[in-house]
Amino acid sequence: MTAEFNSNRIKLKGSTWGHERGYASLKALNADHSNLFPADVDWDVRTLQQFADQSMSELSKKYDMIVFDHPWTGEIAAKEYFYPLDQFLSKEFLAEQEANSVGKSYESYIWKGHIYGLQIDTAGHVSAARSDLLAKNGLKRPNTWTEALEFAKKLFAEKKPLLALPLDPVNIWCFFMTLAANQKIEAYRDGKQVLPDTKSLEILNFIIELGKYGPKEAYDWNPIHLLNEMSTGDDVMYCPALFGYSNYGMAGFKKNLIEFGSIPSSGFGSIGGILGGAGIGITKSCKNPEIAAKVIEVIGSPKIQRTLYATTGGQSGHRSAWLDQDLNAFTNNFYANTLDTLDNSYLRPRFPGFIEIQTDSGDILAEAVYGKISPEKAVQGINKIYQDQLKKWADFL
Repeated sequence: MTAEFNSNRIKLKGSTWGHERGYASLKALNADHSNLFPADVDWDVRTLQQFADQSMSELSKKYDMIVFDHPWTGEIAAKEYFYPLDQFLSKEFLAEQEANSVGKSYESYIWKGHIYGLQIDTAGHVSAARSDLLAKNGLKRPNTWTEALEFAKKLFAEKKPLLALPLDPVNIWCFFMTLAANQKIEAYRDGKQVLPDTKSLEILNFIIELGKYGPKEAYDWNPIHLLNEMSTGDDVMYCPALFGYSNYGMAGFKKNLIEFGSIPSSGFGSIGGILGGAGIGITKSCKNPEIAAKVIEVIGSPKIQRTLYATTGGQSGHRSAWLDQDLNAFTNNFYANTLDTLDNSYLRPRFPGFIEIQTDSGDILAEAVYGKISPEKAVQGINKIYQDQLKKWADFL
């Protein structure tokens, strides 16, 4: 997919997020393969936390293109921060993208019949393990959550490398959602309770209990912190659920290879891992949206997704990449080992105001996990946050 463009190239400004997976491929494509694109894109990088909750109102005024988290979709549409991509991308291109979605990643950027981001990156909750440490200790991954808790207790008692979870606030909330969806319990449905209170308490207490047997530092960790610890040291052996990063399956990325796989089951299989990933959209501040759309079309194309995008640090959103034998060999079978889990992942709500719900709810759940408030008070708190946001955004729902 090459083309000749005149030397007076258009310059676009983009914002992506702060891990090699988020910025390395975009910067490499712009620097080393500019002949593929009708414009140059200067990519700024924001932190992982900013990726989750930085004001889209502010960002959309500064940038032409933004790589964003799909729970923003409803607010982006309601406040008209972005152009609908279907205004610029052909029906044929979008149909091909939808047909090659991993799980509901394509759908996650749609709101009221329009698509506001293209899934250039797909991720979700999967398990991660140091297979060498498992083998050394004669252990296998747990298949159920009951087994996972017993596994954590055993490692802790025998002073072996531990089971760990990323337990910073937003990732506590994500794990809470995964455990609910893994049991086929629908969240955020009745306008009053996040889940039935008895289930919320059961799940929160399980998180508290499981966290006790991991490293104390994990209460400050996000998935990147945990994966860095697992891949550079020998103190963490296994994580049952976190957002997967293909980079850590690449030889030479870190000292030790990580092998990703399915999450444990509550009795219904490896389902319900919360869907993550990243989409790319065009802001209303962009003066050349048609050109920006052509850039997106190249980045999201099957060939680029399974070759240059994936081999320069990105994590592909196109299904052809997940099935590609060469790419799987390059990533310690990251894609093949997690595809079924991603196909059965949980798509969280994206209605306007949901970003505030997940951020504020994570803060309250964390207070309980850290022992600062009771689980009962935390459950009351997340229910109130849900109710208050529905009232705040009532005119847009």
